[in-house]
Amino acid sequence: MQRSELLKAVKVNKVAKRKATIKRSSTVCFCVAVALVIITYVMTLPEVKRSLQDMYAWFERIENYIAGYDKLAAFGLIMALFAVKSVAAFIPFSVLFISSGMVFSAPVAMGVSVLGFALLISVKFLWGKKFGGGNAHKLAVKSKSITRFMDLKGKGNKWMLVVLRFVPFVPVGTISRAYGATEMKYLPFVGLSVLGFLPRVVLWSFVGSNIFDPFTPTFMAPIIVLLIISGISLLIWDAVLD
Repeated sequence: MQRSELLKAVKVNKVAKRKATIKRSSTVCFCVAVALVIITYVMTLPEVKRSLQDMYAWFERIENYIAGYDKLAAFGLIMALFAVKSVAAFIPFSVLFISSGMVFSAPVAMGVSVLGFALLISVKFLWGKKFGGGNAHKLAVKSKSITRFMDLKGKGNKWMLVVLRFVPFVPVGTISRAYGATEMKYLPFVGLSVLGFLPRVVLWSFVGSNIFDPFTPTFMAPIIVLLIISGISLLIWDAVLD
């Protein structure tokens, strides 16, 4: 077999494995969503609700304790955590968004989370403007499909940025830095990034606001929607890079 044919076969094999992994991941998301729907229904049964009374009382005590937190100090701490995440990726976004929802009402928590998210991506974007997109950007440029869709050597594909923010597993910091290395302007970058990420901000904020009622539809529903969004976005991502 010639070298070109061998490389082509390897590439086809990699694509097949990627497609299989994405399909499995999306199937898991949909299956877990269905399981949570069933669990949510079971939790609404009177007999089950009565058996959970003690646990609800414990959650209520924690909620009352957190309600006494100084809101300004909590806002400062959450912003500081977003700033830390801009240089240390070990803090999950879900934890930050849920924390906002635990301290603030859902609408306020959304605003706090959007500000924190904007802070984080701004740091990465400006870093990319000054120092380039980094190793991940260099690897991405080697892929013709990624370079074409993201327009990494030009002004940056604006709507591809929205899609990338919508897909849960795509690294936020890496994409921000990569777009910083393009000719895209700062304000469109932030606006489109927030637009694509907004569904997760809204849903996780509601999860945080209802975290002390964990066996209710108001808590479970956002998680179910998040799983469905994750499954759909995985399929979209697969179609985009096909």
